[in-house]
Amino acid sequence: MAEMEHRPLGRTGRTVSVLGLGCASYWAKPRFSEARARAVLAAALEAGITVLDTGASYANGHAEQRLARLLRELGADPNALLIGTKAGSIRNSQGRLVKDFSPRTVTAQVRESLDRLGLERLPLLQLHGPTTADLTDDLLTALERLRTDGLVDLLGINGDPAVIRHATGRAPFDVFMPFVSVMRPDNVPLMQAAADAGQGVLVGEPLGRMAFAPPLAHWLTRPSGMWYLARALRHGPAPLLRARALRPALQAPGWTPAELALAWVLEKPGVSSAVFGTTSPDHVTGLAKAAARPLPDTARTAIARVLKS
Repeated sequence: MAEMEHRPLGRTGRTVSVLGLGCASYWAKPRFSEARARAVLAAALEAGITVLDTGASYANGHAEQRLARLLRELGADPNALLIGTKAGSIRNSQGRLVKDFSPRTVTAQVRESLDRLGLERLPLLQLHGPTTADLTDDLLTALERLRTDGLVDLLGINGDPAVIRHATGRAPFDVFMPFVSVMRPDNVPLMQAAADAGQGVLVGEPLGRMAFAPPLAHWLTRPSGMWYLARALRHGPAPLLRARALRPALQAPGWTPAELALAWVLEKPGVSSAVFGTTSPDHVTGLAKAAARPLPDTARTAIARVLKS
């Protein structure tokens, strides 16, 4: 396998692997076996992936705990990795996820995440889906204090275009995680703007939740597939219609649709790393190989034709 490419993370002074592993979603669910999760993480480390993304709210903290435990078992050096977590999503008294970006809650979540991850300092803390109104002066001051106190290194935002656009070029944010894929191409300009401002970009959901690849029967016969189907349907039928139109375009000899979709993202300006989630070690290996290959011209042309229609 070719050596994993590394790119600068904005002007942070750090470089990161062009691929990152999302340690969340179905990977974080207790019913997803520890052995399988370990195999996925092992494949990522073997491929040279250095970006690991998780969050305090994923599976009620189970994702962070599992990640820390498996990294210890695999003998990985946390100092060689960019381990990122997120704050701002909590469960209310009814057990439902809600947003709370008060300085008190964010600070408490950081301390809890440090404990679960077994770290003294978080390499990256991202606000998890804030609005522009959530970015109060008190919150920004609290974030800077976390950095000054040595609890956090880099600060970022994982969220929708409006809040990323608002925070581009503004302190204290070093990194953004917008959602960009063949399913969400309209967010490509966000990455270029952030890069121009010296901020790093970790692309979220670069495979578009694989809506373009599996047939409905595949989703309905696998527990993880049911989870992804529910996520895809959350935004109505439009994403599935786009996915259907993209399927013929995401075809090339020697490539899977997912590999082509990833290559499309990686060639876009401003991308530091594309963070994907998977439950398959073989998927990790295949994507790592694809990351070292240029997108075929025929696929690029076909995808562009669909996206312009």
